[in-house]
Amino acid sequence: MDEFDEIRGCLVEMKDLSALMIDLAFSSVMYNSDEIAEEVYLLEERMDDLTLEVKKLALRAAKKEEDPERLLSIMDTADINERISDAAYGIADIILRDIEPHPIIREIMEDTEEELGRVTVHKGSVLHGKTLKQLKLPSKIGTRILAIKRGNRYIYNPGKDDEIREGDVLMAVGSDLDKLRKLAGEEVEGED
Repeated sequence: MDEFDEIRGCLVEMKDLSALMIDLAFSSVMYNSDEIAEEVYLLEERMDDLTLEVKKLALRAAKKEEDPERLLSIMDTADINERISDAAYGIADIILRDIEPHPIIREIMEDTEEELGRVTVHKGSVLHGKTLKQLKLPSKIGTRILAIKRGNRYIYNPGKDDEIREGDVLMAVGSDLDKLRKLAGEEVEGED
């Protein structure tokens, strides 16, 4: 794999990561969720690593380029994604620093029909071993999976053939995430 293939892979991940981070950051404030805010923090660290990797790869590729200035746009794109991730972290940091969100934030939350959250797939879950295509979560329970965290790795914008495994953390959006929590084997508040 040459530098440009690696750069392409990093930039695609950075694009997906920055979009997910913004969604998670706003959700952490809207739902006053330390858990989601901490996820943004972890993703910001990944973005830092990707930014550094793109810059290193671009410098290596510059040695082979007739016009190395053409690579500046690659480095600029990495920097812009890094700034987006920093902004997302700044939003989530409101929660991590225990700053009470303004009442207008709560008002926005009440107008939002969907919630975004993290759901962990537990042992014995009916989700384990099934692909997103088999589960049909959007049509059956009104929930979309935005990303799957598997260990320290993320699967962004998972496709229909991506399989859910025990221990996966699902970043999901839907009108009733408790349905997904039940399927995942999590205890749901308010249930006996």
